[in-house]
Amino acid sequence: MSPLEEHYRFVLRLLPAAYRQEWEDDMVAAFLDSMDTGDPETTAYLTDYGRPSLSEVASIVSLAVRLRLGGADAPPRSYAWGQAVRLATLMAMLAHAVMVTASIAVTLWLSGKIAWLPAPALEWPLSLPSNIWHTAWSLAGYAWLPAYVALVLGHRRVAQAVALLAIVPPAITTAVEQAAGDVPLSVSPWAMRFIDVVLLLAMAAFHHGAPPVPRRPWLLALPIGIFLVPVPLFTIQATRPALRLLDWPGLFCAVVTVTMVVHLVGRVSSRSSRTLPWSLALTLLAVTALALRTATLPDYSNQAQRTTLATIASVEVIAVLAVGVPLAVLAIRALRRLPPIPAVARRPTTPT
Repeated sequence: MSPLEEHYRFVLRLLPAAYRQEWEDDMVAAFLDSMDTGDPETTAYLTDYGRPSLSEVASIVSLAVRLRLGGADAPPRSYAWGQAVRLATLMAMLAHAVMVTASIAVTLWLSGKIAWLPAPALEWPLSLPSNIWHTAWSLAGYAWLPAYVALVLGHRRVAQAVALLAIVPPAITTAVEQAAGDVPLSVSPWAMRFIDVVLLLAMAAFHHGAPPVPRRPWLLALPIGIFLVPVPLFTIQATRPALRLLDWPGLFCAVVTVTMVVHLVGRVSSRSSRTLPWSLALTLLAVTALALRTATLPDYSNQAQRTTLATIASVEVIAVLAVGVPLAVLAIRALRRLPPIPAVARRPTTPT
């Protein structure tokens, strides 16, 4: 086996084992034929020192995503995982859209535009951007709202491009501020940016073979989510300073825990085949919430209320585990009852 073939077969490991067993030799043969330049010396050099091109690797990655996160025509297990990733992505995007939309109301409150709310305390200052550039830079975070709408409407590439606008500016701002010493070094902003990057990559599950997103319920979820979570939260925090100890990772843990409890209650009266993707999706979100909560714990070491904050964080982790572990066990059992990916599968066309 030549080094070039070894490299290509290594990349093919991204594909499911059953699919490789059926199509790997044909794909390797087609790839090696495509590398034949007609010049024996050049072909021999590529065989010994060449590697698969980035476009070829990208096509295999795309194929692996379509096979492992399948659409309506995929085997049951692949379809369940595909729906789980799509549901988890939609819920995470919805959370972003809800929070950035509600932050507009918070900005109006801090600037005194909402007269019926109590005046903000002194520790809630409003820092306005100094120029047009800083204004546009600050507004980049609001891109999560059109990104969510684009994803629901079926424009996945548009959603990814817009979401990228919401990720890059905060990352650059954090890097510049921490490098200049304007803000203390902390893990939290980088942990959240990492989650955002994972969310951006997860949008690949909305490929052409994936079933369309039900538009009406997911669009209605946006205003409902705003009135159920951020509006009451900010209103209560405006009058009860003690509740300001609940940060974003803590709120994420609380919302995920409540959602899992509601799902477990409804799961008893529903068919497992319909609830399995939701169970897997909530399990993925629970793992994400635990990872985010754990990664941000070191930032409490320099806080004046570090003992209280650590205690609250411990309670949040215990709550997620107490509900998430039983849900994960039920989801895994239901997943194992589904038939696996068949050994013979139709080979999608990929560029070479």
